[in-house]
Amino acid sequence: MLYRYLRRCKSAQMLKHFTVATVSNKTVTKVVGLVGLSLASMVIDEAIGLIKQYVWRNYVTELEVSNTDKSYNWLLQWISKHNQQLLHFSVTTVCRNTESAHATSKFDYEPNAGEHMFKYKGHTIRVKRDRSTILSSEYGSRPFETLNLSTWGRNRQVMNEILEEARLYAMSIMESGTTLMVPSYDTWHNFGEPRAPRSLSSVILDEGVIENILKDIHNFVDDKSWYLDRGIPYRRGYLLYGPPGCGKTSLIMALAGDIKYNLCVLSLNDSKMSDDQLVQLMGEVPSKSFVLLEDIDAMFANRDGKTVIEGSTKVTLSGLLNALDGVVSSEGRILFMTTNYVDRLDSALIRSGRVDFKQYIGTCSDHQLSQMFIRFRPEGTEDDKKRFVEDIKKYNKPVIPAHLQEFFLVHRHKELNYVFEHINDLWQNVQDIQLTE
Repeated sequence: MLYRYLRRCKSAQMLKHFTVATVSNKTVTKVVGLVGLSLASMVIDEAIGLIKQYVWRNYVTELEVSNTDKSYNWLLQWISKHNQQLLHFSVTTVCRNTESAHATSKFDYEPNAGEHMFKYKGHTIRVKRDRSTILSSEYGSRPFETLNLSTWGRNRQVMNEILEEARLYAMSIMESGTTLMVPSYDTWHNFGEPRAPRSLSSVILDEGVIENILKDIHNFVDDKSWYLDRGIPYRRGYLLYGPPGCGKTSLIMALAGDIKYNLCVLSLNDSKMSDDQLVQLMGEVPSKSFVLLEDIDAMFANRDGKTVIEGSTKVTLSGLLNALDGVVSSEGRILFMTTNYVDRLDSALIRSGRVDFKQYIGTCSDHQLSQMFIRFRPEGTEDDKKRFVEDIKKYNKPVIPAHLQEFFLVHRHKELNYVFEHINDLWQNVQDIQLTE
């Protein structure tokens, strides 16, 4: 009896051990299988990654352009304009007033962040626009962006052609008028649409003034090899000085329009502007551009290296001088400075090499008075023109061209006799005029 009981217990124990062993073997098998699958998947993924990397490195041409490079905006403009396959955009709305005072709006499209595809000369081009973290510098903070163009095959020439077409398209837009450019961080950025070139005939100055400056500019533009052969920095500086409202800025705009140059407007009153940024900007002036520093007398008053610009803590006179003609200053640059008080300027700022041509732009001469009369009152006779000049001279008061233009605008619908009878209106609310030449 006892024997049977012991045998029965032993059999049960053996059955238990067998069951445990069987279950354990299945678990081990399953674990081993899962590990094997994971290892195989990792090996396959690694192999696929290596194959992709090999194919990408050897059979795909890729171009990366960051938004710190000039061609970045060129490419965005060209891609959105010339590739109708794109469907995803970001938009910038530009509003402006026409000459007839009607407000108009224009929408500028760009490929938005993400991936895009388009065809170019039989090639499929993949475009990827990435925005990453914001970069901070002494010029301010801005998002860092990259534009990646890629295509199948070893087609570097295709990328070169795309870049060249984008550049030519951007230049064609700029040459359609006078483009104003302003500082944007450490580079130049277009300010609005190109403006219709201003005619030189619309600026009436004393005899010979416009002709002399224009001749000097043409001589400079045509004599590049002369400068290079003699090791002279290929730069030119002009100083226009005289009372406000006499046409200094208008002349510069008209000169830019006449020779098809753009205008880079530089203000040192920006609280974020610094010496380093000035050097960077003056070293990257776009080709065929004027640089304009208006009212330079209001910017600096001494040479002690301290800024005297209201609201600025980073710009110094020495920094400006270094930016104008330092080692990294751009070649081929034409600089215009204007001032109402030339006697306040430091001699170092207007020495030869920084300023090569000085021109006084003053109050109206007899020539200007007669020419402006003809322009605004073309119905007048020769005798009317002489009478107008003589009547103004009787008052023995200087006439500012801006005031004279406003006078003609106010009385544009009046009879000539009324104009003659109200010439004294020219000096209403006019402060003392600085006439120092």
